[in-house]
Amino acid sequence: MSFVDDFFNTLEVYNNTFWPMTVFTYLLGFVALYLAARKSRSSDKIVSAILGFLWIWSGAVFCIVFYGPMDVEFLGLTMRGIWYLVGFLFVVQGILFFWSGVLRESLSFGVGGDGYSIVGAIIVIYSMVIYPIIGFLTEMEYPRYPVFGAAPCPVGIFTFGLLLWTEKKVPLVTAVIPLIWALMGVMSVMGLNIWADLGLILSGLVGFPLILLHNPKIGT
Repeated sequence: MSFVDDFFNTLEVYNNTFWPMTVFTYLLGFVALYLAARKSRSSDKIVSAILGFLWIWSGAVFCIVFYGPMDVEFLGLTMRGIWYLVGFLFVVQGILFFWSGVLRESLSFGVGGDGYSIVGAIIVIYSMVIYPIIGFLTEMEYPRYPVFGAAPCPVGIFTFGLLLWTEKKVPLVTAVIPLIWALMGVMSVMGLNIWADLGLILSGLVGFPLILLHNPKIGT
């Protein structure tokens, strides 16, 4: 069986096994957006916790449990153990969101009318709405297609959108792993023909520099 067939067969098993997570994680995404737009005393912690959960789930369950044993073939190279590494990074990123946003309260989310918020909104909409539409248009449909919340690529895109909806300086440590993952989207586009992951690459190439530009303009 080829790597491509193995990937999509495993994805189908994963989505059929955890289909309620698709509904649940979409709900979590909408809750995060609502709380970012409608501030409350605990909204920042809840949004951070949602991001943390999405990253830990994708890392532990998707990457490690389901894809961990799978070799990745890219540009004629066979890479062993890369899913375990990616899963580990995702779990670390989830812990960073809990640490920075829940325990230290270093993340504060809010939607403004500036260009950063507008770009963030576009990225969020892409991750939740446009991403699956591109899959449909390219004849890649659920359950043989990654979807928001339950799969790593839409989670990475969504994260950059929310990190542009911030009212405090974003600790850069919380944006490094998402940037690494965004750049790894090249493997998905070129190796699996998941064209929607061009958005993952762009979210990192656009989102990370915008975070660097935005940080000096907002409070600590």
